This record gives sequence, C-alpha cells and structure tokens, in this order.
Amino acid sequence: MQFAFMNMHLVYKILALALALIVLALGSSATSNATGLSIERRTLDEQITLILNHTDIRIPENAENLVPTLIMFHGCGGLRDVQEDYARAALESGYGVMIVDSLSARNIDRFGALSQVCAALRLWGQERSADIHAVLAIAANDNRIDTDNLALIGWSHGGWTVLDALGYSGDNVLPPALSEGDARLPDGVKAAILIYPYCGFPVRTKGSELDPAIPVHAILAEHDLIAPNRDCRHTLQRAREAGVTVDMEVWPGITHAFDEPNQPVDPRMEYNAAAAARARAHIVNILDQTFTDTG
Repeated sequence: MQFAFMNMHLVYKILALALALIVLALGSSATSNATGLSIERRTLDEQITLILNHTDIRIPENAENLVPTLIMFHGCGGLRDVQEDYARAALESGYGVMIVDSLSARNIDRFGALSQVCAALRLWGQERSADIHAVLAIAANDNRIDTDNLALIGWSHGGWTVLDALGYSGDNVLPPALSEGDARLPDGVKAAILIYPYCGFPVRTKGSELDPAIPVHAILAEHDLIAPNRDCRHTLQRAREAGVTVDMEVWPGITHAFDEPNQPVDPRMEYNAAAAARARAHIVNILDQTFTDTG
C-alpha cells in the first residue's frame, strides 16, 4: 500500500509539472505574441510572396466585366469543406472568390494547426491580419477583379483575423507582421463578414476602434462553446456605439462550425445542413445588397 501511495504521489507530481509547463508555454506565447517579439516582420512585397502561391483565385465562367470578389479566411484548423461550399455559392451567384490558405503558407500542417494555432500558441489574428493586406494587393494586380467591390469573410480564427485587421485599420496602425505599407484598408473593401468569430482573449480589438468605413455582418451561434457569442456581442455592440454599421444575428440551436460538413470528433460542434444552406444564402444576399448599393 505504501509503495502504491508513493507511485500515485509521483504521478501527481508529474502531472503538476506538466501543467506548470503548459501554463508557462501559454504565458510565454501570450507575452511574445502580445508584444510582437515572436512575429517575423516583412515588407508588403515579402508578405505577398508568402501567400501568393497559397491564394486560390476563382472567377465565374464567362465573366465579361470586372468581378466583385469575396476574400475568404479559414478557421484555426485550416481549409475545410466549408470554404468550398461558400465558394461554390458565391461563384454561382456571379462573384469571384479568393481563398487564402494562411497555414500552408507557413508550413503548418493539420496537427500543427490543432495543437498550436487552435491552442493560441502560434499565429494569432494580429499576425495573420497582414495576410489581408497582402491578398488585397494581389487582388489589385488581377485585371479580372473589381477592386472597388471587395468583401472579407472569416470563420472563427479567420473572423478574429478580420476583426483585428479592421481594428488596426481604424487605428491607422500596421499589423505587427508588416514593416511598411498603408495601415488603412483600401476603400474597395465594402463589407466584413464574420461567421462564429473568436472575440475573446487574446483578440486585440475591443470594437470601438474598428474602421468605421467598413460595415460588419456577423452570424453568431447560440450554443457556441468554442467562441462564445457573448464576447462578440459585446465587441460588436461597442463598434456599433462608435458609429460602425453592424448587422449582428445570433442564430438559435446551432454550435460552432455548424456549417462544416466534415466535422472533427468534438462534442462541441455539430453540423446543421439546413442552417449551413441558410448561411450561404445569407452571405450571397449580403453580397448582392453590398455591391448593388455601392456599385
């Protein structure tokens, strides 16, 4: 019995040490990311080079004029079927799409995504927001894209990325991964769409500093245990009070990643085909209204 007790005592000490190391790693990561110490700084041209070959540009067949375009930013797990579903809906409605694979650009595989990016140990939204500036520059050099009519859309971590990009733009401050360039997002960005975005710590923006020139549309999930809608409701309410046009809806009965058909094994997420179809139609409607109103 004494030997068994000593073994259990050793197990508890090992578990406590492991927990301490995890907390230390998270603390170190948070400090490094928050201060920008761990973020590699690039020129805009270098950032473009980073993501250029990881940006999938699709234009509707038989397009005769410049095409308004939806620019997509995936969640922390990387590109999934959900991006393909929305891309198909946008293309069928006459819009171009640009799908940015922020993870493959940085040689982050699926395991690294789940163990590092989703755990906030690597590639915070503050850093990734530089991808937005780069892809907008790529769009500006594509003679098929109507750069006066662009929309950003981000899921989860991608929503965090879009939010922080809007915050930096509103503050007229460059994202920490960029060493030079225009801090403000171009006038051609007519809308920002957030689908179950992550809005808690360590998201930079508080909402009030979001770029007032860019309307924000958000679909939040009632039963979101990964990115609780409470945080986003508070953030977007502050944005609204600061003069940003905010269209925010909390959809009942759905979870985080409700529109992802290829679900990981996670009881916090459940695919809802009806809600997914409704969301795709809702996004197309936003594009219709946005580009008609501003065209």
